Amino acid sequence: MYLILSESRLILGWDWILSPRTRIWRNNAGSRFIKIKCLLITVLMSFPIFAEVNSWECSKFEGAKIIASDGTPLGKLGPRWESDSIFNDSSEHSTSWSSNSIFNSSSDYGNTYSSDSVFNDSASNPPRIISEEGEEIGKLSVGPSWDSTRYDPNDIKFTCDWD
Repeated sequence: MYLILSESRLILGWDWILSPRTRIWRNNAGSRFIKIKCLLITVLMSFPIFAEVNSWECSKFEGAKIIASDGTPLGKLGPRWESDSIFNDSSEHSTSWSSNSIFNSSSDYGNTYSSDSVFNDSASNPPRIISEEGEEIGKLSVGPSWDSTRYDPNDIKFTCDWD
């Protein structure tokens, strides 16, 4: 399949894929429907369907609390120089030994199999991201990619330049 933009119209071409016996695109009444369907699929596939952090959204995450499903505070989102930031190497919330850290692979919040873990892409109860105003922004989780309410901590960290 190839797309050509010519004289303010979009031409969807398939001729090079089809054998000479199946080249019925130009004379078939149904070909217009097929071309429109293919164009629609192409356009829809170009948009991401997962939660992606954009740099202009960083302000909504800054200072937001991370709260586990059982109510345990797991730190805050923000630059690494903030004392409770999960990106601050000196913070209890960023260590690999603290039971209240998402980066502890032995804790319920940081392993790959717990239903409460950030790093289990099929977790049913990942930690919530709560804004400074007290409203839920979404969930802190690596997946699934189709869930637009989940935000990957690494995506937030690097997009917002908090590393």
